[in-house]
Amino acid sequence: MPEPVFPHTESKVRDVRQVNWDFRGEVVLITGAAHGQARTHALAFAKAGASLALCDVCENVASIHYPMGTEAELEQTAELCRAQGATVITRKCDVRSDAQVSAFVEDAVAELGQIDIAIANAGVASIVEVADMSEQEWDVLLDINLKGVFLTLKHVARQMIEAGGGGRLIATGSVHSFTGVPGSAHYVASKHGVAGLCKSLAIELAPHKIRVNYVCPTAANTHMVEAMNDPRVPADHGERLFATTGSWNMLDYGSPPIEPCEITQAIMWLASDSSMYVTGAALPVDAGFLTK
Repeated sequence: MPEPVFPHTESKVRDVRQVNWDFRGEVVLITGAAHGQARTHALAFAKAGASLALCDVCENVASIHYPMGTEAELEQTAELCRAQGATVITRKCDVRSDAQVSAFVEDAVAELGQIDIAIANAGVASIVEVADMSEQEWDVLLDINLKGVFLTLKHVARQMIEAGGGGRLIATGSVHSFTGVPGSAHYVASKHGVAGLCKSLAIELAPHKIRVNYVCPTAANTHMVEAMNDPRVPADHGERLFATTGSWNMLDYGSPPIEPCEITQAIMWLASDSSMYVTGAALPVDAGFLTK
C-alpha cells in the first residue's frame, strides 16, 4: 500500500507548533500586562529576546465585577520576564487617561531607547442588557476598550513616526468585532470600534512603514470570563449566546478551550517580519466561532 501523500503524525503537529521567534534588539510595549493574555504575551516576547515596557491600571474599576490586575501582579509579570534575561520597565497606567498613556510611552522611549512593537491589550467586559445598562457601565467599557486602544496607538505611532524606522501596532479585538450578541452591546460596540480604528490607521500610517493589525480571539481562559459570575447575568445567557452566534466551532467537537498562548502565537506572527505585507487585517483565533 503506497505511503500517504500527506502523512499526519503527532510529531509533525508538534514540530509545526514549535515556532522559534527572534525579537532580539526590539522593544515591545504592552498594556494590561498584570495578568491574563498580556502576561503570556510579555513572557513569550521576553523569551524571544525583546525588551519590554509593561503597564496596568492596578486598581479595580467601577462597574466591572471582577478584579483588575494589581501592582504586585504587574511586578510578577516583570520578574518572570526578567528571569528570561529581558530588560523590563513597568508603570501603573490607566489607558483612559491621555496624560498617563503619553507619560508611559515617553518613559518607555527614554529608558529603552525606542518602541518597535505595541500591543494595545487592556480591555474589560461586563454582561448587562441595554435596558438595564447605566451610563457609567457604557462609558467605562467604551473608554477602556476603545478609547484606551486609540490613546495607546496614537502615542506610540507618534513616537514611531518621529523615530522614522516604522513599527508594528497590534490591538486586541474580538470575535465580537464582527457579531452582535445579547447582553453585551457595549462590549460589541467597543470591539467593532477597534476594528474600524485599526483599518483606518493601517491606511493612515502606511507611508510611515507602520503596520496596524488586530487579533480577534473567542473567549479565552483568563480573568475576563469571570464577568459571567455577575449575579445579573441571566441563567440562559450561554444558550442565547450560542443561538445567536452558533457556528461550526471546533470547541463543540472536543477541542480544548482557547488558552492565552494560542493568541500569543498569532500576535507574535503579526509582530514579526513573517507578516510584513499584512496590515489592516483581522486575525481570528476562535476555533471556528466565526465560521457561518
